[in-house]
Amino acid sequence: MKRIVLVLLLAASAAGYALDVVRGELESAKDKNVVFVSYEGPPSKVESLAAIKGIGSSLGAAARSDSLRSGLESRYAVIRVVDPAVKTGFDADIIVLGADAQVDHIRNLRWIIAAYLSSAWGYSDSDAALLANFVTVYNAVYRGDLGYFGSKYKPAVMRELTADNAGLSTRYTDWPGRTRILIPLTEGATPGSLGAVSTGAVSDKGVKESLQAEPGKAIPDRQGLTDLKEREAAQKQAEVDAQKAAIAKQEADLAAEKARVEAERARLEADKAAAAAAAPGPARAPGTAPAAGSPGAGQSAELTQREATVAQAEKAVAGKEAAVAAAKEEVKQGEAAVAAKKEEAAADRTAITQDQKKVIAAEVAAKGKAEKAGVFFFKVVEDSYHLAQILYVDAEGGSLIRSSRINSLHPRSIVDSGEAFVAIAGRDGAPGGVKLMKLDKTSLEDVADGQSEMFADSPVWKLGEALFAVAKGDGGSYFLARFGADLKETARSKAAVNPYTALVEGGGGIIVQTPAGSLAVLSAETLQTVKELKP
Repeated sequence: MKRIVLVLLLAASAAGYALDVVRGELESAKDKNVVFVSYEGPPSKVESLAAIKGIGSSLGAAARSDSLRSGLESRYAVIRVVDPAVKTGFDADIIVLGADAQVDHIRNLRWIIAAYLSSAWGYSDSDAALLANFVTVYNAVYRGDLGYFGSKYKPAVMRELTADNAGLSTRYTDWPGRTRILIPLTEGATPGSLGAVSTGAVSDKGVKESLQAEPGKAIPDRQGLTDLKEREAAQKQAEVDAQKAAIAKQEADLAAEKARVEAERARLEADKAAAAAAAPGPARAPGTAPAAGSPGAGQSAELTQREATVAQAEKAVAGKEAAVAAAKEEVKQGEAAVAAKKEEAAADRTAITQDQKKVIAAEVAAKGKAEKAGVFFFKVVEDSYHLAQILYVDAEGGSLIRSSRINSLHPRSIVDSGEAFVAIAGRDGAPGGVKLMKLDKTSLEDVADGQSEMFADSPVWKLGEALFAVAKGDGGSYFLARFGADLKETARSKAAVNPYTALVEGGGGIIVQTPAGSLAVLSAETLQTVKELKP
């Protein structure tokens, strides 16, 4: 049978799934060299979770119905490669991120993959989400490794890959047009089977080692996948038991049928012998029929017909015996697969238990020590736009204690407001725009988001309890804006300011520079112009 390559395309413009993700995450995944860098910035309501998941669901529905979806291949697609003629290696579903794909956050990419697995293969939401995590880690571990993929997948799969697009880059900027995410499929995978996606492949030695390198050794996810493997083995065992029961019934029916055919054969042979003995006249050569019109001619024709009927019945019995033998071999293979999956899950359980002990011991030993030696550091993670995230680092041991999820902060703007940091975050052109954000010092999570569109290179000044920064206005103008602790804008200057202005207290207010180059004194409360200075 020729290989089957089903390409499913979804045009986001046609389906309404224009995925413009605006928040991102710096998320550790596997080992020290594999860290997913996603875009993090001000929140946006451009796309709902349902719309993001809808991309994967639509692709999965098309895959399940084996229909070809037309659309823009440059957006989101899936290639299903199944080659029944080749028995060695995995078939695969390949999720493609085209050059115009908008996804820029690992969390949302996983939602797409999870929705695909639920739609195409019938996984529950929780199992699909778990598998999506492992699929992304797996594809990042072996990114661009055609040697590895070639040793695991069928040649038909490999013809869809290049070193530049095989797997998943750890940086979201590399995803569009250079991503083909492999989902390994088991032989004869069917929707509703917990083993449709090879759980062993997506949690192989390389993936396990990477997960074990995480601070918490990814124990919850590993426990979840081990549970899935055990349920997969139980489901397969139930299928095998049903097959065995069906075979037992087939064997009983076949034994009765075989006995009947053998009895018919015995009667036929006896009748043939009797007919031969009773035939008058000279002896005939064995197997020859009496001459037409002779007394034995009618009886001979009947025996000939019976011979054909019995022979046909014997052939049918032999065919059924062969089918039963094949079914028994399939059961044998199924039992071996169940045993292997149980053994795999048991080994996982042992490793997880050992790692849990190590994690607990490490947590007890390090408790409180790192916090006391911790310092805040503003690390630039996006050179193109000079965007940063906040790290809390053990200054003595050198380990990372925690980091902000937000990684689009403008370092020049960060100001300490006491219990939190306030900064301008985001980049021009991104769906969320450039806004003020407040990050709690204890958790480094954002606890307040501004709504005003800010000048990206503006500092943030703290005067008393108020915050000041340069905001964008209409027509390319810029104005000084005043904000409360909740980052709501409380006042804005009517007079435009130079976007790069300094801000100094004096003259009974706040001194700023105007676009014309002169200086103006603004009221610290209302930002109304008090007077102009022309040095």
